[in-house]
Amino acid sequence: MFLPTPRAEAPDRHDTRVNSLLRQAEQALRADGLPAAEAQQVLAPARRLLERPRRPAQPGDGLALFGDQGGVREFRVPLRLPETVAVGDRFLVRPLLPLLGAAGPYYVLALNQDEIRLLEGSRHSLREMPLDGLPLAVWLTMPRRRAQVHAFVADRGGAGGHAVYHGIEDDHTPLVRQHFQRVDRALRDVLPADDVPLVLAGVRSTQALYRQVNTHPGLIGEGVDGNPRDLSLDQLHRAAWPLAEPVLRAGETTAAAIYRELHGTGRTSADDTAVRAAAEQGRIETLFVRTDPPASTPTVIRLNDHAGMVDHRDAAAVATLRHGGVVYAVSRDRMPDTAPMAAILRY
Repeated sequence: MFLPTPRAEAPDRHDTRVNSLLRQAEQALRADGLPAAEAQQVLAPARRLLERPRRPAQPGDGLALFGDQGGVREFRVPLRLPETVAVGDRFLVRPLLPLLGAAGPYYVLALNQDEIRLLEGSRHSLREMPLDGLPLAVWLTMPRRRAQVHAFVADRGGAGGHAVYHGIEDDHTPLVRQHFQRVDRALRDVLPADDVPLVLAGVRSTQALYRQVNTHPGLIGEGVDGNPRDLSLDQLHRAAWPLAEPVLRAGETTAAAIYRELHGTGRTSADDTAVRAAAEQGRIETLFVRTDPPASTPTVIRLNDHAGMVDHRDAAAVATLRHGGVVYAVSRDRMPDTAPMAAILRY
């Protein structure tokens, strides 16, 4: 089952959607000849899931449920999924294929004079990471500004006297730099890999201080300028995603160039039937799948009745991943060929 979880909807509305899809799934299973008791057994784990306390949905999330009589798995995903239920002897993954594109994750380190925040991002949204109990949490509060005030009073004894001067000598910079060194060390234990993109957000002088001590190889050269506290999560996402996207798409860009270079050598294929067969044989090194949504998506999909192009894409992507290949789910304009699927073959 796939369903959207819009920001404005309450969790009980999500449960209503799930209940509706479960009823339609049961009707489809019984219409396909499954006895009522067996249909209810297949759907029982999903129905029990509704009895558990519901977690609040992240803005823009979708919910994917995969279940059979043995159990159910629930996934929150950063996609606006269609409200769909599929029944059959296998799972449908097509609505999730866009996750295989340059979707993330990337991270935003938001710096201002009061606090530091770490946010995890995808193509669709940003969310603040809970860091309680982790070493990084100790360093999220910025050190307080300390300044020395100097006052010089004029010498009134004659023309050679000194002018009055009131000034502030700010010794905050070394303190902040030391603080950022500790943040950098703690951050390395939180980020999942050295190549994950990291975007800084903050005024330029603060970003420059952090860059002086940074040791994370994935730090992007450009940052989001300005106080991040003045931006909503949506605004911060719109500013950070264009900086992270080219880094996340580097592998896809390279693979597309290799496809074009190998085209005509027998090491590529764009025929859907041939690509699916090659995927099932473990011969695909890299698969490009076009993610154009169908003109209309039925609420209930009987997988046995949908063995056309959509089924080829679904099956080829799963088989490619199962055999250790790489799948890029991309829009039409980023496909290296005009066909809905294009593959680089191992042999």
